[in-house]
Amino acid sequence: MSFWDAFWLLAIWVPLILLWGFALIDLFRSEHSGIAKALWAVTIIFLPVIGLILYFGLLPIGQSQYAVTEPGQTGPDPDTADSIARLHDLNQRGILDDAEFAKYKTYLVR
Repeated sequence: MSFWDAFWLLAIWVPLILLWGFALIDLFRSEHSGIAKALWAVTIIFLPVIGLILYFGLLPIGQSQYAVTEPGQTGPDPDTADSIARLHDLNQRGILDDAEFAKYKTYLVR
């Protein structure tokens, strides 16, 4: 194997195959309908470079499809309640001012 064969293999083909596999895995884990998944799969397989660019370019930013929640869990979890109680204690002792307390509480409740 020459230097250029190894170069093209490692610089182009291996990353392309990894991206291709990731796109297909991400596609089949997504919430698209069956027809949309089939069309995207055909696009990614038969037009690998253009299909990857289109798939990742049109993917919604901040899509929370991988968020994991406990079944039947409602409201904040106990760890969040404990954290808010500790923040309240720090606020009462004067370590955190009201603005910081509100900011951290909003962050924990989300």
